[in-house]
Amino acid sequence: MVARVQLTEKDKNIIQQMMADGWRRPDLDYWTIARLALARSLQMSTAPDPEAYPVLPVQENGIQMHPAQLIGETRPGEDDYSDVYRAMISIYEGRDLFSDEVAFHAALQRHVRRGIATLAAEWTPGADFNRYLLQDLFTEGPESSELAGELGDQVARIMAEMGVDGRLIHTAQGPRLTRFTFQLTGLDDLGRLKRGEEKLAFGLGLADRAATVSSAAVERQVWIDIPRPTGQWRAVDWSELKPALRSQQADTMSLPVCLGTDVLGVPMLIDLAAAPHLFLGGTTGSGKSMTLHGILLSLLSGREVPDLLLIDPKAVEFTPYKTLKNLVTGEIITSVSDALRVLNDLIKEMNQRQEIFTKLEVRDFAEAQAAGSDLKRIVAVIDELGDLFMQSDEIEVPLIRLAAKARSAGIHLVLATQRPEAATFPGMLRSNVPSRVALTVQKGSESRIILDDGGAEKLLGKGDMLVKFSGQPVVRAHGPRIQSSDIIGAVGKNA
Repeated sequence: MVARVQLTEKDKNIIQQMMADGWRRPDLDYWTIARLALARSLQMSTAPDPEAYPVLPVQENGIQMHPAQLIGETRPGEDDYSDVYRAMISIYEGRDLFSDEVAFHAALQRHVRRGIATLAAEWTPGADFNRYLLQDLFTEGPESSELAGELGDQVARIMAEMGVDGRLIHTAQGPRLTRFTFQLTGLDDLGRLKRGEEKLAFGLGLADRAATVSSAAVERQVWIDIPRPTGQWRAVDWSELKPALRSQQADTMSLPVCLGTDVLGVPMLIDLAAAPHLFLGGTTGSGKSMTLHGILLSLLSGREVPDLLLIDPKAVEFTPYKTLKNLVTGEIITSVSDALRVLNDLIKEMNQRQEIFTKLEVRDFAEAQAAGSDLKRIVAVIDELGDLFMQSDEIEVPLIRLAAKARSAGIHLVLATQRPEAATFPGMLRSNVPSRVALTVQKGSESRIILDDGGAEKLLGKGDMLVKFSGQPVVRAHGPRIQSSDIIGAVGKNA
């Protein structure tokens, strides 16, 4: 008997959304999306983790798909492509799947399910699915050096039309942007070039992809960052970034966190303990959830793993972390009443630690550790802060107290919301949370709430971000691609 591909209700909902909102063709067959998902999975560099995508029994409210529908298996004549797929997956996974029917169908199911999850992460709901396929799935990869050279010449010509005298001295390609370094002649050229960013983007035909100009670290040099089409982006997997958390740079930090890479692809590390709190804002499709997972995986992968307090009012995003042994409450907090209670308990913990510091005759957490205290740092991560504020104004009081005083006690906050507004990030809280991450937002006013400046409304989505770390200028970064297997692996080591 040929094994069937079993998809969960969540997989089914994703497929239905892509057909209804992306293609606007709810009458399509499920296996059309499933074939695309299989192709997307086979584009990725590593095989899907069997723990993340196990072989499933029949799923209630899910989809049961016969390989005859998916790859033509058992169909007569040229309609049967199963041997082609069997060969492709055998080569991909480095094992003979011709002699093992069970292993082949298990691998087929894993690839389809991983592909569906990846399509869901990359495609923005409501966006044209055909355009996504063209730019992300079927367009060839990174821009060639020859094309980059032509683009650099074009930038120089447009600068000349703007009255800016500059000489191109270097070109570098990051995961999503091409950076051109120009040596300017006059001191007024920088201001003229920054004011002409929109003209530069228009001249290059960038549409809604903004060009950005920033001062380089060398006298009279500027960086001009030009975004490439999404089909020419290079996704950076978590496996590429994880080693940075054990680097020499990370060793100098108390709570190293990898937010992704800078615009040239170098891992971007921050010390959450020095932040000392972090605020993230970004609309749907901006990559906010992926960034939160990156922060959590960083905390679970460092040399010293802190205790975690996870608050998730929608009871969705933090569910994979429910078995962690270092959860302060032993569970994920989902209700506003419980959130208020545990935050007030955290204030009590902060006060108790201050009493301990007084007895040890030390000033803060770092000195207490040096004096031999076995206290652990605590990181409270709150997703959908705006949702909590909508349910209860009381949540603001403990958050402000913690933001103002918890740093010295080794307690840190990570706050995230889809609605960066004055009501969800009030003034007293903003003044005590100097480190912020702005992902793509809808309006310049939302960018100013997060960064005290505009710019986030021009980002590219999917993890493109502006990072304002305490006492440092705003820098641009790109978030990593995180798979379910990355989360499962990190949780498994800390469960």
